[in-house]
Amino acid sequence: MPYRFDWAPIWANRDLIVDGLLMTIALSTLGLCLALIVGVIVGTAGASARRSLRIGAAAYVEVMRNIPLLVHMYVWYVGLAFLRLPPFACAVAALTLYSGAYVAETVRSGLGAIPRGQRLAALATGLTPAQSLRHIVYPQALRIVTPSLASLFSQLIKDSSLASVITVAELTYQAFAIEGQTFRTFEIYITISLLYLALVTAVTNALLLIPGTGEQPVQGLSDA
Repeated sequence: MPYRFDWAPIWANRDLIVDGLLMTIALSTLGLCLALIVGVIVGTAGASARRSLRIGAAAYVEVMRNIPLLVHMYVWYVGLAFLRLPPFACAVAALTLYSGAYVAETVRSGLGAIPRGQRLAALATGLTPAQSLRHIVYPQALRIVTPSLASLFSQLIKDSSLASVITVAELTYQAFAIEGQTFRTFEIYITISLLYLALVTAVTNALLLIPGTGEQPVQGLSDA
């Protein structure tokens, strides 16, 4: 007997789907922002001339990347239950620390791609080390790493679906609930697949529209 599609139950539960989508957007947005902050700090430390900072950054990256994200979720939700953090905060913490490690390695690579002469020339003009990073090094590194960051951020959005296992009512969690009530498995998962596709595509394209994306470092200062 051929399968009969019935989208009426999906439409009837559209409020749950919209709520899940908004939760996914909130979770991903906060995770993206915090992962970027963590990644820039750790990545800058990893590119530092100080050996202790490089070792600390490398240790963080290795530990966080080699533990599955699902385990990160359970560590915050179950292992650290005494902190009494809400599930949303646990999911954000897990996404931030896990994705921040990948962002850090990308940032470190981008900073390492900037010729050393750029920094020396900046210092020779009277800029402080912090000013040279802010005005000379970071803008050029951003152009190099933006495509990689777009890929990482799209992965983070998809990874946010794992928050469903710790009862965060995001898109996948709502899909589980609707499927359990309506038994319209195919329809609900096709629906959320299209929503994830649209969300990831929009974020990726928005990041790649940043002017100068993928260009080589600007030779504004001498490399000598």
